[in-house]
Amino acid sequence: MRILFITAYFPPCQYGWGYMRICEQVADGLAERGHDVAVLTSTYQDGPEVKPYPVFRHLTIEPDWLLPDSPAKQFFFGRKQREKTAVSHLHQTIQQFKPDVLFVWDAFGLSDVMLREAEQSGIPVAYYFANYLPEFPGGYVHYWSSANSHPLVKLAKLPMSLLAKAMLAQEGKPIKLKYQHTISVSDYVRQRLLSQNLIGADAIVAPNAVDLAMFSGEPRQPEPNATLHCLVAGRVASEKGIHTILHAFGHLHEKGQLRNISLTILGKGPDEYKEHLKQLVVRYQLEKFTIFADPVPIEAMPSILAEHDLLLLPSEWDEPLSCSMLEAMAAGLMVIGTTRGGSGEALFHGKTGLTFKDSQPKALAEQLLAVMRDHRLVARLAAAGQVEVETNFNMDVSVSRIEDYLAELVGVKTAVANAPT
Repeated sequence: MRILFITAYFPPCQYGWGYMRICEQVADGLAERGHDVAVLTSTYQDGPEVKPYPVFRHLTIEPDWLLPDSPAKQFFFGRKQREKTAVSHLHQTIQQFKPDVLFVWDAFGLSDVMLREAEQSGIPVAYYFANYLPEFPGGYVHYWSSANSHPLVKLAKLPMSLLAKAMLAQEGKPIKLKYQHTISVSDYVRQRLLSQNLIGADAIVAPNAVDLAMFSGEPRQPEPNATLHCLVAGRVASEKGIHTILHAFGHLHEKGQLRNISLTILGKGPDEYKEHLKQLVVRYQLEKFTIFADPVPIEAMPSILAEHDLLLLPSEWDEPLSCSMLEAMAAGLMVIGTTRGGSGEALFHGKTGLTFKDSQPKALAEQLLAVMRDHRLVARLAAAGQVEVETNFNMDVSVSRIEDYLAELVGVKTAVANAPT
């Protein structure tokens, strides 16, 4: 097959995080299996191009929050021309590469006008969802509907917002994409989108699998009186529920039950939330138990994981499927977390880890107390979690599912094209 990936970001690039990294692994995997691969992505690039397949860096992000110009200015100046340019780049890339299938990976920020053109190109289009993109209107529709929530700011910008919404309506936006053929990162995402009739009925699941060559290690077997090193990694934001951990630590500390345990909070996010977390540390006198650390490149994460015993996943939103959870399990850490969204498809209480209800510090405290009292529990569940990931969430399994699905789309298209008239 000749597969053209269309995605917002692609390595080498400092944006896009886990979504981009998995896209690269799937593209590499399909290329290694003998398929012709190319990538059409945004202009963002940090470093030399090293792929054996072509990467076309032509697209713009709309709206692009990384630019000095505000989204409002981006909307009123040059937007229509950028949409036309994106469509032109799509047609040029199709003409040059001649793909059998278009595989839209990370579509957040890509022009809906271009994606509609892709759907109307006559070439099969498949989408990959590690998010809930079909639930959202186009980027600028969402911006003008949700931005400036502060009452005074919203009032001041009301005339501009009304004008922008009128312009979008006149342009026929939001554009309703078909999303006829889709691959979801978890069954939760698939079922959620199917229940709203937002995707086609042939949707399948291919998890955001782990690179087992990068994330591996012996399951943790801490000594009975050793310190348990806990880690929470990723975006430091309220929906990630990190405050729940500190409340749980505080609850145990007040009862004199917080012993031989530490917590590293690795990542960045809104300054006000991080300040709130630091205030909780002071409030509960957790200074000697807690470390705040800056995020590290993905290449450094295996070393970070090797220094810890447990990953805590206190998410308070519907995680499509947590990359950090799967990577930690593959590296031999035990996971204690919530099962919001797709997390419950890998994290099973008492089998591959321990679970608790989100926003319930005392429930988390109970699980922490269990592992502090019996370190053998850490060893047993860490080993079981690692087997779960190696068996069901490895990259070969995901690439095979994606390969079969795309081949079926191409086969159907070829059969129709070759059918007698």
